[in-house]
Amino acid sequence: MPKSKKNKYDKVGVGVLTGLVLPIFIFFIVYLVGENDMSFPNYISGMWRMQALVKIGSLCVFTNVGAFWIFLRLKYEKAARGVLGATILYAFVVLISKAV
Repeated sequence: MPKSKKNKYDKVGVGVLTGLVLPIFIFFIVYLVGENDMSFPNYISGMWRMQALVKIGSLCVFTNVGAFWIFLRLKYEKAARGVLGATILYAFVVLISKAV
């Protein structure tokens, strides 16, 4: 029985890193497209005061669906599992922030 060739990117850590970094990257792009005259810390604090930070952050996490799908299509099941874990971690952060 021949062993299948392992891919160096099919690791849970790669998926977790992708799942954590991708939403932050998308959030930063939203900031750059939307508010160029405001500093990033002021943008964050303003969004927090308007109670929109969690909502926009949740929309940015939605991009993890695309990363999950791509990893599954490439047959990187371990990396897809990592993206799913990062998404669940973000869900807990949203749940905790809603409770506070």
